[in-house]
Amino acid sequence: MSSFISLDLSCEDGSDAKKRIVATLQDLVNDTESPGSAAKIIHGVIIDDCRDAYTSYNSVSNLTAEQIESSTVRTPKPGGWMEYLWDCLGRAAMRVPADHKGQDRLVDLLQELQQLPKSPVPEFVAGEMRETLLWNITKETRYEGLTQWLWDLDQGNFNGAPRQVESDPNAATAYINFSAFLARLLASGVADTNTLSALRRPSPFATSHQDHIVRDLPRYEPYAAAAAQWILYAGDVLFELCEKRILVEVGSLTYSRALWYVWSVKFKVFAESNESSTEVREFARQAVNKIDQCKKDGINPAKSVIEKFGYIRPEEN
Repeated sequence: MSSFISLDLSCEDGSDAKKRIVATLQDLVNDTESPGSAAKIIHGVIIDDCRDAYTSYNSVSNLTAEQIESSTVRTPKPGGWMEYLWDCLGRAAMRVPADHKGQDRLVDLLQELQQLPKSPVPEFVAGEMRETLLWNITKETRYEGLTQWLWDLDQGNFNGAPRQVESDPNAATAYINFSAFLARLLASGVADTNTLSALRRPSPFATSHQDHIVRDLPRYEPYAAAAAQWILYAGDVLFELCEKRILVEVGSLTYSRALWYVWSVKFKVFAESNESSTEVREFARQAVNKIDQCKKDGINPAKSVIEKFGYIRPEEN
């Protein structure tokens, strides 16, 4: 049986450059393109397009604002390319199963992009031509819009559309996959996706008491399954945040041992209930085991992201 995954990413304008990026992501997920070579291909596509647009812009004399606004004359827009790539990555993550290696390869791609030489490219902004650096994906640059774009995808497809998640199995699966990707980004130190966690508000898993969850398990299943991905793929990171009481709001609480315990209690509700679906019960069981294992193993300094993301300890407040 073939394990080929189709990302089903459309290119509405049909440009060859966008098709190349989509094809590269498709090959990356299916392991026919390495993260390193995929990063170079995507980098090359964007660099070439921006330089071609710069040449086109400079070849026109007496350029008018109308020509620019109507795209009659192309201008270099690396920021637009970044948004396009972030959108493709987020939507690709929704299609790749949570436990598939393709998820890791998407994260590896971002790490490879971060390590590329910071070559300046032309950018047309507010009526002026300037130079900008690609792939300066850091906390200081707000990850070049990556986390904001992922938040928009989350709001447009999941936490901003709860009825769809609760009634459409495909939407619920996409939310699980998307959550696994976000958790991997946090755990790998690529980007601070903490505020997008399904363990946090506005996720009903975070905002509802376990007694309320018990009364309406089917409604909460998609959120519990998505929340479990954060424990499975970022559990070590989250355990340290709880042990050190890092000041990042989670639901109505800050990170703490009490919160770690609350998560355990909620997952046990699903793991031990015969009313839970087989899939969600298994996710919850795995999450409970991971919670117990993290507590047994203790803090792993090698997996810490506190300094990386500039989180605040209580004594620093």
